[in-house]
Amino acid sequence: MNTLQLSIVIPCLNEKGTILQVVKDTKENARKYFRGKFEIIISDNGSTDGTLAILNKVVGVKIVHVPVKGYGAALHWGILNSRGKFVIFADADCSYPFSNLKYFSEIINLEYDLVLGSRIKGKITRGSMPVLHRYFGTPILTTLIRILYKIPTSDCNSGMRMVKKSFYKTLNMKCSGMEWASELLLKTALCGGTYSEIPILFMKDKRNRNPHLNTWSDGWRHLKSIILLKPETLYFGLLFLAVMTIVFLKISFAFVFLFANLFVVLSLSLLTLYLLGSIIDKRESKFSRFLLKFRLVPITMLISLVVGIFVLFVPESHLGIKLFLVSVLGIIFMWIFFVETIKTHLVNRLPEL
Repeated sequence: MNTLQLSIVIPCLNEKGTILQVVKDTKENARKYFRGKFEIIISDNGSTDGTLAILNKVVGVKIVHVPVKGYGAALHWGILNSRGKFVIFADADCSYPFSNLKYFSEIINLEYDLVLGSRIKGKITRGSMPVLHRYFGTPILTTLIRILYKIPTSDCNSGMRMVKKSFYKTLNMKCSGMEWASELLLKTALCGGTYSEIPILFMKDKRNRNPHLNTWSDGWRHLKSIILLKPETLYFGLLFLAVMTIVFLKISFAFVFLFANLFVVLSLSLLTLYLLGSIIDKRESKFSRFLLKFRLVPITMLISLVVGIFVLFVPESHLGIKLFLVSVLGIIFMWIFFVETIKTHLVNRLPEL
C-alpha cells in the first residue's frame, strides 16, 4: 500500500445539505496546500437522508462505512482506513473551513504526533459557538485537562486536528462518542506524544437542523473519560470529604453523615475505576488480581451479619449511628453487585462464536 503524506477524514451522518460544499472546499484547499499528495475519506456513520447517493456521484472521494455509531467511531474507522502518514479531520457541517489547511501545512514537516487546531487561539465568528460551550463547558474541561494531564491545550473540544497515524495506532483508543476528542488528548499526554497547537477559524455551521452534540450528556462523557483514564484525580475529592467529615464532627451529624457516605462511595468508585482500567487496557496489576480473586460475596455476608447484630443491640438513642451503618452497608452491597457483574460480563465472559 502506497503511503501518502496526508489523509483528510470527514465524519459524516446525514449531511446532505453541506457534504458537497465541504468536499469542494476540501479539494480546493488540499490541492493548494498539499499539491496532490493527499486523499479524502468520508467516514459515514449510517446516513439515511440521501447523503450517500450524493457522495456516490463525487469523484476523488473514498467512502468508509462505519459499523459502530458515534463521532469517535467514525473518526477511528476513517483513520484506520487511511493511507496518509498524517491524518487531518474536521466536521462535515462547514464549521471548520478547510482554508485552515494552510496552517497545518506550515507545521506538518515538524512531525508532531498531534496538532490541535485551536478555536480559542484563532477566530470564532459570531453565533458559531453556544455561550454555554464557549465560556463554561470548554474552558472548564480544558483547564481540568491542563492541570491533571500537563498538556498545554487551549481547546479540548476542537474538532479539527492532525494526528500521525503511526502514533494513533499505539493509543488503544476506546471511546466511540464525542468524548473521543478528549481521549485523544489525554492519551497523547499519557503516552508522551509530541503536541502543538495552531490557531484556526471556526464558523457557524450551515446545516438546517440541530447539531448531533448533546451538551449535558456529552459533557458528562468527556468528564468521565478524564477521570477514568487517571483515577488518582479523585484523591483530592477523598481528602476533601475526609476533612469535611472531621470539621462537622461536633457541629452537625447530618453533614457528617453526608460527607462520610460520600467518602465511602468515592472510595469504592476509585477501586472500581482501577479495576475497569486494567480490564479495558488488558493489563494486570496486583490490585486487579486481588479484587478479581478475593471472595467479596462471602466476606460481605459475614460483615453484614456482624453489622446487623451490632445495629440490633445499639440503643435507639444512637439512631444516627445505626442509620449510618445501614446506609454504608447498602452502598457496599451495590458495589459488590457491580464488581461481580464486571467479573462475569467483562472478565469471565464466554467467547464469541
